[in-house]
Amino acid sequence: MLMEVMQLFDSVGIAGTLSSDAHTTAHADAVLDAEVDDMRVRFAVEVKSRAPYPGETRRLEPQRDRLAAEGVPLLVAPLITESTGRALTEAQWSWADTHGNADVRARGIRISRRIPSRSVRKPRRGLPTGSGSWSIIRSLISEGVVEGETEFAERAGVSQPRVSQVLSALLAAGLVERQGRSTWAADRPALLDALLRDYAGARGFTSWFYSLDPPQQTCDRIVAAAESLQADAVISGDVAADRLVPWRVPTHTTVYTSDHRLAAHFEMTPAQGPEDANVELIVPADASVLRIRHDGDPTLAHPTQVILDLQRLGGTDRHEAAEGIREWLLAR
Repeated sequence: MLMEVMQLFDSVGIAGTLSSDAHTTAHADAVLDAEVDDMRVRFAVEVKSRAPYPGETRRLEPQRDRLAAEGVPLLVAPLITESTGRALTEAQWSWADTHGNADVRARGIRISRRIPSRSVRKPRRGLPTGSGSWSIIRSLISEGVVEGETEFAERAGVSQPRVSQVLSALLAAGLVERQGRSTWAADRPALLDALLRDYAGARGFTSWFYSLDPPQQTCDRIVAAAESLQADAVISGDVAADRLVPWRVPTHTTVYTSDHRLAAHFEMTPAQGPEDANVELIVPADASVLRIRHDGDPTLAHPTQVILDLQRLGGTDRHEAAEGIREWLLAR
């Protein structure tokens, strides 16, 4: 990757020398000394095997500050998208990728360009959305490997023929590969990203309320009431995110349930809509929301649903929490 960066500098008339074995106080992966019009600028280079997501750039601040003690912080990755590029620039990084895209800013040096993609892209295949599809996909993201379709179907709560149909569709989309007669391995990061891209939402019926009680307490009371009524209920949104990857004090309550009558058991003020509410009680149309749960705590929704709800509710803090849960889920 560093050679592509040197070629980029050469193409705009900037001479440079690269030292990739230099041990600096900033622990840079490499040092690039550039010269233009008798002016010398040193770049302290951070090499990434993949570009960070936009929400991850804030976590790179300590490394950026360490590199700044050695030179201009320059992040290099295989491909940096427009959104990630904007986020890196806002976070005061110079950056470049192996495709020729760059935004390099230093004293006397300014390189800013985006190379249009000339590759012919295959039409994107969407995820299968028929009966049981989301249960299968959520389970695949958790398990990673299917060894025996019948046993997997039982865990996902769907039929074995439906598992075969969905796996065949995912194979055609390049999201799973077959490793044996009844063994399939999922590309978990790509499958998760596809779900976050294609999922249309839990839909169903939503009731909104306002409560003065802490969201954690409200969630626990709702789940306990559901158990007494023999109804299903799972916690998502802020409270589930805090229990999975602690991030901040939750301000919003999101609970999915199979029984809309649950709300009558609580002294909560009905709200006109989401703008006036801090509690949402949802009876989902998508059965996978209640069927496929967090395997370590069945009172919590599956982590994919928690991410989706954080993104839906919005806000910088929630998007950062969603990125944290994504990393946690894929690292399991």
